[in-house]
Amino acid sequence: MSTRRIRNWWWVDFRANHTRYRVRSPENSQAAAKAYEAVLRRRLAAGEPLNPAPPPPPSPTFTEFSAQWFDTYVRTNNKPSVQESEARTLRIHLVPFFGRKRIDAIEVIDIEHYKAEKLAAGLKAKTINNHLGILAKCLATAVEWKRSRILVRTKRLRTPPPPFKFLSPDESRRLLAAWKSSEWQTVAQIALHTGLRLGELFGLRWQDIDFENRQLTVRQSIVNGVVGVPKNYRERTIPLTADAIVALVALPRRGELAFTRGNGNALSRGMAQNAIKHACRRAGIQQVGWHTLRHTFASHLAAAGTPITSIQVLLGHANITMTMRYTHTSPSALRDAVANLESRRPIQPSPDSWATGGQHSPILIANAR
Repeated sequence: MSTRRIRNWWWVDFRANHTRYRVRSPENSQAAAKAYEAVLRRRLAAGEPLNPAPPPPPSPTFTEFSAQWFDTYVRTNNKPSVQESEARTLRIHLVPFFGRKRIDAIEVIDIEHYKAEKLAAGLKAKTINNHLGILAKCLATAVEWKRSRILVRTKRLRTPPPPFKFLSPDESRRLLAAWKSSEWQTVAQIALHTGLRLGELFGLRWQDIDFENRQLTVRQSIVNGVVGVPKNYRERTIPLTADAIVALVALPRRGELAFTRGNGNALSRGMAQNAIKHACRRAGIQQVGWHTLRHTFASHLAAAGTPITSIQVLLGHANITMTMRYTHTSPSALRDAVANLESRRPIQPSPDSWATGGQHSPILIANAR
C-alpha cells in the first residue's frame, strides 16, 4: 500500500490503470490512510468517483426554519395584523414545543402530542386549530423550498359551530342612546347599519362615502395603526340608511378619515373598547364588543328574510360558510320557504278522468288546494 506523510498529514499515493492518485486521508494516521486507500481502490473498481458528492446538509431545526419562513414568506404575503398574530403563536407555542426538532423529523405523533398538551393547558380547540394551520403552512413551505422531503399531515380538532352574540332591536336602540359622545355614537350607528369591522370603521374616508347615492365603499382598514386592505382583499359597497346619512353629515371633518380623534389622527382599538364598555354599562345591557355590532347587522338582515347571498356580499365574506351562521336567526323565512312547496304541488287527476278524458274530481282539486 502506498501511503506517505506530507507536511504533517498522511496521504494516499498509488497508481491504478496507468493513472496516479494522490488523495488526502480524512484522518491523520497511517492506519487510516491505508484503510482509505482500500476504499478508494474499491470505488475505482466499481466505476464510482473517488470523491462522491458530499451528503446534503442536515435539515434545519424548526426554530431555524420558522424564523426564515416568517421573514421570507409571512412578511411578504400577509397583512400586518396576521403577521403579529402568527409571530405571537410561533413565539409562545410552536417554537417552544417543536423548536429543537429538525424540520424533516417532525412526525404525526409529535403533532398529536402538541394537541394533547395544549388541550390539557386549557386552550380551546379552535385556538389549537389556528396553531395547526400555521404549523401546516410552515411545514408545507419547507417541502416547497426543498428543506424537507416529507409533508406531514395535520389533523384538526373537531369544533362546534362558533357561538356569537347579537343585540335585539330594543338593545340596539338602548345602546345607541347611551353614548356620551355623539361621534362615538355615530361610529356605533354605522357599525350597526353597515356591519363594518372595527378596522374598516377606523379606515373609512370621506372619499369612500357617496352621499348622493347613499352608499359607502370599503376600500381600506386600519389595524394597530397600520393602513391595509380590507380582510379577504375585497372592496365592497354598502347602501346607507337615512339615519346613517344624517349622522355622518353631522360629523366634524378633521382630515381624510371620517372617524378621528380631536387632532385628526386615527382612532385606536383601546379607545374603542373603552367607549363601548361604558356605553353598554349605561344602556344596562350585556357587555359586548364591536364585532357584536357586526353580528347584529347580519342577524337582523337574516331575520328580515334577506337572501343569505346578499348578506355574504354585504359582510365581505370570502365564502358563504361563514354567512350560514346567521340562518338560525330567520326561522320564519325558513318556514315560508318550506310552505311554498305546498302551493306548487301538482294537481293529480281523478281516476275517472283518465277514462273519460274529462274534468278533474272536485274533491281532489279541493284537497290539492
